[in-house]
Amino acid sequence: MPSIEENLYWGRAYAWPQGGDEWSEAWGNPDSEWHSTILPRIRRHLPAKTVLEIAPGFGRWSQYLIKACDSYVGIDLNPQCIEACTNRFSNTGAKFFVNDGRSLDAVADKSVELAFSFDSLVHVEIDVLTSYFEALSNKLTPNGVAFLHHSNLGEYDASVKLCQSLSKLLRNSIAGKIAHKLQITGWDQFRGSSVTATNVNEAATKSGLACISQEIIPWNGGLMIDCITQLTPQGSTFERPNIVIRNHCFMKEAFSARAASKLYG
Repeated sequence: MPSIEENLYWGRAYAWPQGGDEWSEAWGNPDSEWHSTILPRIRRHLPAKTVLEIAPGFGRWSQYLIKACDSYVGIDLNPQCIEACTNRFSNTGAKFFVNDGRSLDAVADKSVELAFSFDSLVHVEIDVLTSYFEALSNKLTPNGVAFLHHSNLGEYDASVKLCQSLSKLLRNSIAGKIAHKLQITGWDQFRGSSVTATNVNEAATKSGLACISQEIIPWNGGLMIDCITQLTPQGSTFERPNIVIRNHCFMKEAFSARAASKLYG
């Protein structure tokens, strides 16, 4: 159950050996992942006047978003990440701010056309997401859209508890290493265990936002532990009844993109 304090690990202790690019390995590289998986899902909303990225890390997706908007703002809990992005994008006019892991106070109200977060908010719980929804209801323009990748681990509540108990029991043992390698443990991948697609929809609605799509997806393994949700203010021209799909083929996109990147990258 990742806490805000535990998520400070990504700034304090994680070495960022490839500047975050290591997390695109399944796709071959970030460029392949961006063009094959992310951009097709958000292209309708780009270019945008103002883009907000929540938890940019070392700028894996910022490098693309900055080029697709007039004004970019990145918000991250970790000062080390903000420092890295500020240095990396110093000549672009992009602005980066440290936050408390819950709020968007550095962003002007009703200014954001696209709010974006991918491969970061999977590590937060529903209370943190709810705080961000409440903030986004004030920060998005009347027709703004949020594209947020978050956990769906709560759907497997009983299995998660068993997995965590087994991990503690086998910690630092040879059996524990074998169990992790076989994905008997560790398959939860530090996801927020209180988060589901359903309670994200409920929390967003209470905050004045409308879910317009939810794509429930696997991540590396076969279990559908993640979800990509699109939100818009209630009354927006983009508002519609929520469309929910379970895309079991999501990781096949990655494998196909990885193969193509070796040929054409």
